[in-house]
This record gives sequence, C-alpha cells and structure tokens, in this order.
Amino acid sequence: MTQSTADLVRAAATGDREAFEMLVSRNAAMVTGVAYSRCGDFALSEDIAQEAFIEAWKNLATIHEPEKFPGWICTIARRRAIDAVRRASSTHVECTLGTLTSEIPDDKQLTPEASMSNQQERELVWAMLARLPEAYREPLILFYRCEESTRDVAIALGESEATIRQRLKRGRDMLRTEITGSIRTTLGATVPKAAFAAMVMASLPSTTYAAGAATASATIAKSSSAFGAAATSAVGGAVFGSLIGIAGGVFGTWMGWRSCEYESQQRFILRQALLYTAGLVVFFILLEILIKLRVQGAIPNDTVYGSLLVGLILGSQGLSFVWMWRDFRGYKQIAEYAKQSGEPMRESAKLRIDQIREQTQVIHNDSSITHEAFRWNAGGWFGSCAGASAWLIPLAGVAWWHGAISMAIVTCLAFVVIVTIAFILWRLRERLDAYIALQIFVAFAFLATSFVFAGIQFLGNAKTQQFVQWTPWVWCLLMMFPLISLHFWWMRRSFQRNLHEWQN
Repeated sequence: MTQSTADLVRAAATGDREAFEMLVSRNAAMVTGVAYSRCGDFALSEDIAQEAFIEAWKNLATIHEPEKFPGWICTIARRRAIDAVRRASSTHVECTLGTLTSEIPDDKQLTPEASMSNQQERELVWAMLARLPEAYREPLILFYRCEESTRDVAIALGESEATIRQRLKRGRDMLRTEITGSIRTTLGATVPKAAFAAMVMASLPSTTYAAGAATASATIAKSSSAFGAAATSAVGGAVFGSLIGIAGGVFGTWMGWRSCEYESQQRFILRQALLYTAGLVVFFILLEILIKLRVQGAIPNDTVYGSLLVGLILGSQGLSFVWMWRDFRGYKQIAEYAKQSGEPMRESAKLRIDQIREQTQVIHNDSSITHEAFRWNAGGWFGSCAGASAWLIPLAGVAWWHGAISMAIVTCLAFVVIVTIAFILWRLRERLDAYIALQIFVAFAFLATSFVFAGIQFLGNAKTQQFVQWTPWVWCLLMMFPLISLHFWWMRRSFQRNLHEWQN
C-alpha cells in the first residue's frame, strides 16, 4: 500500500533512509522544476535540487506539518536557486538566459548532431519561458513536469487549484501556440531519472540530523484539528455550502407547506419533498464516486474529470428545473381539484388571505382601491440597492491597492450607475409601477455586474485576481439576475391569479 507523504516524512525523521529516498523520487520533478524556473539550466537545476534535498534531510526536525513537505522542499530549492543565480551573476556567468551547458545523461547516447539539436531546443524553450513573469513561469514548468496535475502544482506552491489553473491559462496565452508543444516535450523528457534519487541518497551524511523529531512530528500531526482541515479544503467548503442550500430548501418547503390553502396540497408537498430528497441523495452519491475516482487516479485527465463534473452538475440542475415545473403544475391541479370537490379551506389559510388583501391594497387619488403584489417601500427599495451595490466598494479598493487602476475605475462606475438608477426610479415612484421599477433595477444591476466581471477578467492583474480568488466560472453567477427577474414575474402572476380566485 502506498504510504502518504506525511508517513514518509515521519519515518525519515527517525533516520529511515528508504523513506527519504521515496520522498526524493516523488518530489524530484517538482524540486528540479522550481530550480529550473529560476536558473534556466537543467543540469544546474539538478545540482540545486540535490543540495535542497540534503538540506531537507538535515532539517526534518523542523517540519511541524509533515503533509506540507512538497511545499517546504520547493521553498528550500527556490532559495538555493536564487543563491546560485546570484553567484553566477557575480562571476559574470550568464545563467538566467539558459546558456549554460546542459549535459543531460541521456544525451551521451545520442549522436553529436542529435545532442546539439536537443541543446538548441532547450535553449529555445528557456528563451520563451524567460519572458514570462515568475508567477506564471513556475506553475507552467511544474505542470508539465508533474504529469500535468494541477493538484500537485497547487500543493507545491501552496495555492488553490483555481489559482493555478488561472495562472496556467495566462501563461499559455503569453506563449505562442507553436512553442507550447515544444515546451511540453522538452520538460517532460528532462524529468530526473531513477538514478537521481540514488545520487541524492549517496550524498547524504551518514548520521541523521532528524533523530528525535519523530515524537514531536507525530504529536503535532495527531493534534491537528479535523475541523480545521475540513474548513480549509475545497471539499469542506462545498459540503458546507451544500448544507446551507439544503437548509434553505427545507425552510422554503416548510413555509410552502404552512401556507397551503387545502390539506391535499400539504400532502402533495410532502410527497414531492421526499422525492426531491431521494434525488439529492443520488446526486451526492454520484458526486462522491466521481471525486473518489479522481483522487484514486482512475480519471487522471483534468479535461475528462471537468467534463464529467460539469455534466453531472448541469444534468442535476436540468432535472431540478423539470421537477420544479411539474411541481408547480401539480400544485395548481391539486388546488383546482380540491376547490371543485368542495374540500374545505384551512382556517389559517382564510386568515392569511384576509391579511394579504389588507396589506396589498393600494388606494389611488380617485379613491379607487386595487391590490398589487409589489408596493413601494423605502426600506425594501434601498435595502435592495445596498445589497446589489455594496460589494463593489471593497472590490474597487482591493483593485486600487494592487495596482489595477482601470479595474477599480470600472467598478466605481458600476456602483455609481446602480445607485443613480435606484434614486431615479425612487423619484418616479408616483408614476411608475413598483413591479416595473424592480425589473428595470434588476436589468441595470445585471449590466453593471457584467461590466465588473469583465473588468476582473480583462483588466485585473494577477495580484487582484489571486486576492479575490477569481475564476471564469464566476460568470455563471450572472444567471441569478434573470432568475430573480423570473421569480418576481412568477410572484406577481401567482398573486394576480390568486386575487382573481379570492374575488370570485
């Protein structure tokens, strides 16, 4: 059974050289990739990585979180690479342009012409990579060296997978398409071979500097809070968000059950709730199976995994909409049948109808009285305005702080537009229907938010996007505006239909 990184670190901390050799083998590609990202020379990157592993062996006692060994060793390699580049610069040796001789062991088996061709290709690859900012170059190198696993790159760099995917996309966009294939081939072909781990182990001191650290490491690992680990993981966040959504659904179902006019409608809602719960259970089971297959490596390709995940989510959403549509139709049919069959209305429903009639009546200047689903209310109106625009102010501040001035300006303009439209509509409340005003406000909020999202995507710099954890999937949030508008329309339509029935 494959041992975890944390178990190997704890074993190596007691002087287990075989465990450390496994750590070297697992992390050689990442560590040499980090070094290469700084110096641009494959041979030198292996020398730097060897120094980093030896230093790690000597300092295993300082690791308090063994599972974070990949990020820790990469940090050591990054520091050693910076020192190497500094030493090369002080002796007038050009390292950062990748002009040092890179004698990879495999080249010795090639003809002189083939070896020269490989060397020229490596220099061309580095010439292109050297143009990228470090924030994009390092993830790109590690991605192709770690079997194209964004998870491994995220662990090594201490970032989220969403951030790594965003940086990879921007890094690829900065490179010409025809160079990308050459980079993939070259970086993949220069991954350290099995002999590299043997070389590192042969260079280790005979005594272990990590003895005595096992007890401390094990104690700290056992005392780590499970809740903290779940809270900082994407899965924990997804589960927490799902629980909130389920709680909201339960509350909404209970409110709908409470407000039913007939007992037959209550029984219908209860049946539908049980069916929907069963569907949710099936969805979560399929999601759990998909995640386990990904973790176990049965679905190694990111594209396939992403397609299956998106398909599962979209499929479940589609089925949810179909279920909601049938639920609305069934609820209405139950009410019509109950009315025709003479089923008595619930007393609480009669009282609620009388209250709604009183609360929704509008007295006009000509003393006529009508009933409207939406009425002008200062608290509700400006509360909606604040809810739709308040988030723009801190976002603009973050963009300005990190130097994305254009994005900050776009965000401020969006805030001004939303607030201005809200005040204009409020001033026109005597001549404008509240429902029409709500729909206009939602439309302008949708447009303003679209401009802000475009500003994050095209005007935000790397620091700003990293701070706000931006991902292109955020564009899906714009769907909430047409859904809100549809919800308002449905509320008004339902109210008018019910009002007609009550009057009759």
